[in-house]
Amino acid sequence: MTARDVPNRVAVTGAAGTVGRPLVRDLVARGHRPRVILRPGSPEPPPPGTEPVHVDLADPAALATHLAGVERLFLLTPLVPRQDLLQIGIVEAARRAGVQHVVKISALNASPDAPTMIQHQHGVVEEALRAAEMTSTSLRPNAFMQNARQWRAEVAARGAVVMPCGDARVSVVDARDVAEAAAVMLTTPEPGDAVHELTGPEALTYTEMARELSAALGRPVRHLDPSPDDLERAMLAGGAPSWLVRARLELYGTYRRGQAARVTTAVRDLTGREPRHFATFAGEIVPLMTVAG
Repeated sequence: MTARDVPNRVAVTGAAGTVGRPLVRDLVARGHRPRVILRPGSPEPPPPGTEPVHVDLADPAALATHLAGVERLFLLTPLVPRQDLLQIGIVEAARRAGVQHVVKISALNASPDAPTMIQHQHGVVEEALRAAEMTSTSLRPNAFMQNARQWRAEVAARGAVVMPCGDARVSVVDARDVAEAAAVMLTTPEPGDAVHELTGPEALTYTEMARELSAALGRPVRHLDPSPDDLERAMLAGGAPSWLVRARLELYGTYRRGQAARVTTAVRDLTGREPRHFATFAGEIVPLMTVAG
């Protein structure tokens, strides 16, 4: 039986993203032909071996129609001001369509009572999932290693990683490990309800991450630690919307308070192998980090 003969029982939102791309590849490799949910007019070509459907995630009625026959849904959406309301609408569409299990990408320390916007909103959606008539898995990853791609202009131009985190340690995780964990939960028989906090194998300071990039690049890279106020002014001057600036600064504040330093075994427990190290990832992105832009 080929992947095209397998019923489309798994649907994926965010299929073109940092986690979604490797997840879809993993699902196809496992013999599935996932239904990938793309936004209307999306220029992204559908991943090979999938069934693409174009629908507005903010239209629960239309989405429910496109989820007909789906047993499991991967839930990941872009960061928007009211991501909680968007995802709750998707949860309702999944419930109406008869989806049996949802695997949601959440955030480390997610809680409805969290004081930070991102962790609060993810916690609210987790609560909505628990109240829905289906089981769910919440995967709560720490910061992605792939966020280092956003440093490329400063690394190329100034030889610097600019993060307002002092000497805080963060157990950054490779998004590919998160994707593999999601694939396991989307394909495991009777997964039940669960929450898994996903981290890398070690907690590093940004000075240590800069050192790993320096070793990979073969030239000095340092960590610059601006004040939150200075970074806020720079982000706003660069055109970032105020809500996004607030969200990022709140998250960096949790790093400084030591709330992103713990290391878990969840990646190994779910996938059967050790999570990737930042040093390995740093070596892989050398071509990108040598070009500003």
